[in-house]
Amino acid sequence: MAVAAMATVAVLLFGLVACGNDDDGASGPPPKTERDAYTKWFVQQAVDRYERTGRQATLDYYNNEAGSDDEWYIFISDTETGTVVAHATIPSRVGTYSADNVDIRGHAYGALLMASPESGHWVDYVFFNPQTGTGGTKHSWAVGRDNLVIGSGWYEDSYPVPRPTKSEPGSYTRAFVEDAVWFYESNGHDALVDHLNSPDSTDPPSVDGQWYGFAFDLNGVVIAHPTVPENVGMSLHEILGATPEGLAAADEMVAATEAGKWVDYTYLNPQSGNWETKHTWIVKRDEVHIASGWYESG
Repeated sequence: MAVAAMATVAVLLFGLVACGNDDDGASGPPPKTERDAYTKWFVQQAVDRYERTGRQATLDYYNNEAGSDDEWYIFISDTETGTVVAHATIPSRVGTYSADNVDIRGHAYGALLMASPESGHWVDYVFFNPQTGTGGTKHSWAVGRDNLVIGSGWYEDSYPVPRPTKSEPGSYTRAFVEDAVWFYESNGHDALVDHLNSPDSTDPPSVDGQWYGFAFDLNGVVIAHPTVPENVGMSLHEILGATPEGLAAADEMVAATEAGKWVDYTYLNPQSGNWETKHTWIVKRDEVHIASGWYESG
């Protein structure tokens, strides 16, 4: 009987220890092939950590790679300031304003994420995929807790298809800018400036035939230009202001939003050496505008 009693105690003891060390819950996580279920479970682990350890400990934990698992990573935003306060895979996003975020297709997803209820909801949008180095349709599950939104998501495998060709100059321009936006999302402001200030940059290219990427700040001061380096440090008003049309175009360019904006003006084509109509697509991200365009003669 003593042996049986000891065995019972051992079972109870080791059973309690096993349960105490099981952070995944009694049944463990769903398989990753069940992407929706795994995403909700992954976010719930972060919510549980927040409720167990508090705000600062949670932010410290998820502001490094501990908060990522394959394509899943935790992001956390503050609903009072509208800023990202934790990002497991893209640290340059921390501190950026995200409440007004609009994806490359013009979908305003930032406000939807900020409005996430305690019960959670799904928000779909196009976003940079750190694993593939390009954009993808992301399905995010986001949960509100106090003044925080805690989320994660999974990516569609088939975005983008097909890629525009140069025979479609408008679509190709938008894709060219999109590549630069993904580079910014992945590497941050300073890396983008260095990348676009070199005409030899690749992956993505800073120059491709008549297409070249350039960037300017919120005041319209050019901070990167791979083909006309003397433009760096000059304002768009200085560069385009020789005519009323150019001044108006400069104002329109500075007014571009996260949704993107087309602005047309006359500019020197470095390839042809002629003054031609330039169609420029501009996308705002945080404190920078990222742009490129195509030329139309005649």
